[in-house]
Amino acid sequence: MNFFSWDSWKKVWHGKTQGLTTAAALVAFASLLSRLLGLVRDRLLASTFGAGNALDAYYAAFRLPDLMYNLLILGALSAAFIPVFTEYLERRGEEEAWRLAEEVLSVVAFTMSIIGMVLALGAPWIMPLIAPGFSPEKIALTVGLARIMFFSPLLLGLSGIMGGILQSTGRFFAFAFAPVLYNLGIIFGILFLVPHWGITGAAWGVVLGALLHLLAQAAVALRLGVRRLPMPNGRHEGVRRIMKMMLPRTAGLAVTQIQLVVLLALASSLRTGDVAVFNLATNLQSVPLGLVGVSYGVVAFSALARSAGRKDMAEFHEVLADAARKILFFVLPITGLSLILRVPLVHFVLGHGQFDAAAAARTVLVFQWMAVSLAFQCLTPLFARAFYAQQDTWTPVVIAMATEIANVVFALMLIPRFGIVGLAIAFSAGEFLEVCWLWMRLGQQYGFNGYRAMRSSVTKSFASSAVAVAVGYVVLQACSGVLTTQSSWQLFLEMSLSGGAGTCVFIACQWMLRSSELTEFASALQKRLRIA
Repeated sequence: MNFFSWDSWKKVWHGKTQGLTTAAALVAFASLLSRLLGLVRDRLLASTFGAGNALDAYYAAFRLPDLMYNLLILGALSAAFIPVFTEYLERRGEEEAWRLAEEVLSVVAFTMSIIGMVLALGAPWIMPLIAPGFSPEKIALTVGLARIMFFSPLLLGLSGIMGGILQSTGRFFAFAFAPVLYNLGIIFGILFLVPHWGITGAAWGVVLGALLHLLAQAAVALRLGVRRLPMPNGRHEGVRRIMKMMLPRTAGLAVTQIQLVVLLALASSLRTGDVAVFNLATNLQSVPLGLVGVSYGVVAFSALARSAGRKDMAEFHEVLADAARKILFFVLPITGLSLILRVPLVHFVLGHGQFDAAAAARTVLVFQWMAVSLAFQCLTPLFARAFYAQQDTWTPVVIAMATEIANVVFALMLIPRFGIVGLAIAFSAGEFLEVCWLWMRLGQQYGFNGYRAMRSSVTKSFASSAVAVAVGYVVLQACSGVLTTQSSWQLFLEMSLSGGAGTCVFIACQWMLRSSELTEFASALQKRLRIA
């Protein structure tokens, strides 16, 4: 088969992905590519508009459509649609399954359209609540951008259900690369629409990205069995089950989204550009969260659920501790190296064009205080899924609600003295509190004692990371005396030399300490690279 021919690409795009390992590798690669494009997107936005009124309005406008999508679609999809649709496929036949999918698509289209229109009409009254510190002119710009972006939740909502169909039928290629196309659409808007329409072009880029996200998955799903969009029918048995099952997950997502809205509202009352600075720093530090924390949480969930289903608590504890050890094995050195490389990293990704040195310096400070909590952020998805595996969906939600309140209290206490940096400190303090609380409840309810199971491994990872950071810092200082922060390639070389030296030292220390995580990772990598 000629891999570069059009027919070959069609077979890959529409065909089933064979094997869980292949599917996981495909999703991981696409996720990495999407996040790298996300950094390119942020770099273009920052260099084009700088940390000013336009970018503040863009991020504030983006928050409400994003809140709408996360609450109404991700909650339903992740918690309910896939298992119910899969059950229909296996027990009731394809005809009933496709009828369910069509009913869900119809309900989603109707619901998202109505809510979108209501929010678009109410945007002049809603936006001052989300960004109370904005001037009337800035609010007007934010409202205009939000009304454009309200098209994206409808498109992404339909695409989300299409993606659930693809996952249920084992077709992961289009599902994995849809987010890549989403970011490419936004980048297209920045490069080709912004020169003509200003920041409004970036908003239309978001809509274009959402449309590409939908078309990529719909092209496959429509060929499988989706044929029509009937009138919405909330009485359908499968639709009612999905709506009932999505409630706890939606509540949990609501807490996270409300936290982001509250932090944005607080940032809007600070100096011009702080909303943009906070969002850019958040996006930058969330890359390892998605690649390590969320990935391991998703992978470990099925094993935790199987152990919980068999009432095998010993295995449940073993799986949980093993996943936590591996998360910390990766995230501890990443955290340390991110902290010492924070200045060249921020300048390389964001510090160009209209994004001046003062804005870069503020972003560095926000990034470093958020990155301090990376280990806690990465453990939270795993510990929350441990409760889900035990069919306890409310405990993580209650804990998240309580820590959100604490987060806001911390922020209100710290902002008067530290400004935007106080938000980052409060964010990390909240993450620390949430992880400790989840860990404590896991011990109280299910007898999990992670300290005993993880002590030796985490000590090795922490010690190796400390040595790696020390070596990376020495190399960084040596490079700083020769290279300049004004050149992108010199910044990249500086990060590569320092980060590469630190990584090599970490691996060497882990090898000398006979780390089981390093052995397992090397073995898995060898299997992936082995040519059959």
